[in-house]
Amino acid sequence: MEQPFHSVRMVPNRFTPQKAVGLLAAILLQAGFVYALVTGLAATLINKLPEELKVAVEQEKIQPKPPPPPPPQVALPPPPVVPPPEINIQIPTEAPSPITVTNKPPPPVQKVVSTPVSIGRPHSCTEQYPPVALRLGQEGTSTMSFKVMPDGTVSDVTVSKSSGHEALDSAAVSCVERWRYKPATQEGKPVETPWQANVVWRIPH
Repeated sequence: MEQPFHSVRMVPNRFTPQKAVGLLAAILLQAGFVYALVTGLAATLINKLPEELKVAVEQEKIQPKPPPPPPPQVALPPPPVVPPPEINIQIPTEAPSPITVTNKPPPPVQKVVSTPVSIGRPHSCTEQYPPVALRLGQEGTSTMSFKVMPDGTVSDVTVSKSSGHEALDSAAVSCVERWRYKPATQEGKPVETPWQANVVWRIPH
């Protein structure tokens, strides 16, 4: 039995421009993939490089050396001892001077000063009763302070306690200034003496 005869016709292989463009695109795609792969690996290596260097540097740190031993202590010789100088103090043996006690005489006793004495009749100011006080019926006692001088006159007359009425006090000052005294004496000599007196104002009836 005869086999059928198959005839195969060879088609000539033609390189067209479309095929060239596709080939070029495939080549560029592979080149881009390779570039991306290489760039990523390089970035990874660059990021890891400082860590590896840091680890290497830390591992290579030099350990500090132990401090040297202290120098041996040398015993210093003791300072020279100088004996203290001898000091001889001579104490006089003279007998102490006798203690003398002098008795001072007591202060002289001052003689008592005599008191002044009024001259003539007792002092009174009734005759100099102020007319205003008479009309108003004013009465009272004016206490007067003054000095009796060595000549018996009166000086520095003041009202030490008021009668309660200015007219009576003013009249008392004028009245006392005209008084006269026998001055006080001390050792027989007249002396100045502070004195007080009361001027009694009573309206005569």
